[in-house]
Amino acid sequence: MKIIQKFLVSVKAGFLQIWHDFASWAEANQRKALLTVLGLLLGVTLFSASMIVAVAHIRQSEYTELLAPTISSKKIKLFAYGSEDQEIKNTNAISVMFSPPYGAQYDKVMQTLGGKQGAELNRTFYYYPLVYDTQNVTQKYRIDPNKVTFIFFEKGVEKNRFEVEDLTDYTDEFIPELNRLPMWNIKDLDE
Repeated sequence: MKIIQKFLVSVKAGFLQIWHDFASWAEANQRKALLTVLGLLLGVTLFSASMIVAVAHIRQSEYTELLAPTISSKKIKLFAYGSEDQEIKNTNAISVMFSPPYGAQYDKVMQTLGGKQGAELNRTFYYYPLVYDTQNVTQKYRIDPNKVTFIFFEKGVEKNRFEVEDLTDYTDEFIPELNRLPMWNIKDLDE
């Protein structure tokens, strides 16, 4: 215990000595000290900004390299990373699949859409993978992050939705339900 205390005291004394030496040097060379501090601040700022940009580029690369190969159907388009919400908001009519890129439901949907039944789809839809910022996405669109959810938006406003898990007979209902997704006004008339 005494060894640790002696070590901490010597480290503290070393830091104080360095600080006093720096303060003396800065007082004697005020202009150089100011330029040094400003240079360090600029360097830290540039490094931080480059890390923020690098993270976005890394995520974009992961997004396209890992997710795009899993999509075998031409009826599914992958959003460009970071543009998902803006594209939903700006597009007049868009159908979107929200899903994590794994799990039994996801595999089942991708297998169906990549097979013969996928040719029966009357429109393309976008895939919004739940990988980054999942908590905010699930709150914004009121979805379960563990389920495959299809939502139809008109000018950024949700008009119709269904979850794959809620289908009683997946084989017979899935493709017809996807084709009916944009027909939200017919659903309103039935109610």
